[in-house]
Amino acid sequence: MLTAALNVIRRDGASVSMEAMAAEAGITKPILYRHFGDRDGLLAAVADRFADELVCRLSEELAAGGLPRDSIAATVRSYVEFISEDPPLYAFLTQWAPVASPVLAGLVDRAAALLAATISERLAEAGLDARPAETWAYGVVGMVHLVGSRVALLPDESRAQVVEDLIDLVADGLLGPAVAAGLPEVARQAGATLAGERPGAGGVPKAGR
Repeated sequence: MLTAALNVIRRDGASVSMEAMAAEAGITKPILYRHFGDRDGLLAAVADRFADELVCRLSEELAAGGLPRDSIAATVRSYVEFISEDPPLYAFLTQWAPVASPVLAGLVDRAAALLAATISERLAEAGLDARPAETWAYGVVGMVHLVGSRVALLPDESRAQVVEDLIDLVADGLLGPAVAAGLPEVARQAGATLAGERPGAGGVPKAGR
């Protein structure tokens, strides 16, 4: 039944009715309701499927290793690409489930937990405090999640620019306070490592553009 629901959402768009989903599955509406409970139950099932596939995609990207900034960039790009590949499904989730709903919160939690674990590990490897990893992860996932429906409708070139803008925003947010605080050279070099630069090559990274 979930597969039939997904098929009709992708075909007819986010405003598709439960009646259309039941017809696609070859069942009556009461049977569909008995299976999912109500529209919220259907949303939860769709969100779980979306999250399963998204986490699988992100896991593959993050497994490649690299610097903390690489992990964040991979997450942003993968998340946006994933949304752009299936705009009707993402629109269905965001149209029918409020931002603070348990359905979307669960989706965000799963993506953020994966990114937080990776950022924490990479920060520790770079000799940096891993405490903010969870906050940064939720910030990254939250930003991408909220701009996702808009980004999905953009041409490829414009979408790529939005992705780079998001990555720059995160990088500036991570590096700006450290530079402004006038940290010792060792900490500055750690900041360069976070940005993806070679420590000692090029001095203190810029906090903004």
